[in-house]
Amino acid sequence: MWLLQTMVLSSIITLGWTLMFTVPKRYILPCLLMTAFGFGLKTYLLQHDVHLVIASFCGAMIASFVGVYFSKKYTLTPKALISPSVICMMPGIPAYKAMVSMVQIGYFGFSDALFNQMMTYFFEALFVTSGLVLGLSIPGLLFYRRRPIV
Repeated sequence: MWLLQTMVLSSIITLGWTLMFTVPKRYILPCLLMTAFGFGLKTYLLQHDVHLVIASFCGAMIASFVGVYFSKKYTLTPKALISPSVICMMPGIPAYKAMVSMVQIGYFGFSDALFNQMMTYFFEALFVTSGLVLGLSIPGLLFYRRRPIV
């Protein structure tokens, strides 16, 4: 039940982003399905003690594969469908905590504990974003490659 709830809530977030990106009405449902699959997989993997970076990578990759399928079905560029559906997987909380730690260093002065906390959250946000980018690029590399891999 918790998985279904998170999938629905992430789809509501994506609905807002599709309206902000002015995605045509007939493409909103595929964006919502891509979010449900991608964010659902990410949440499922996180509940089974998979690291956040790997879970984000797998969720973005599944959303991107579904996006490539829908883009071929509707003859649309995959980026138009995939972009709104992956925004809800962005690492907002680690990036926010890194910024708060940086402000605390400026306010309270330098300390090793605050610097360590800032760098931990910064690298977590950086690696999650990198995992999302790699997950988004893999289906494009497999399906839209002009030369053979080998």
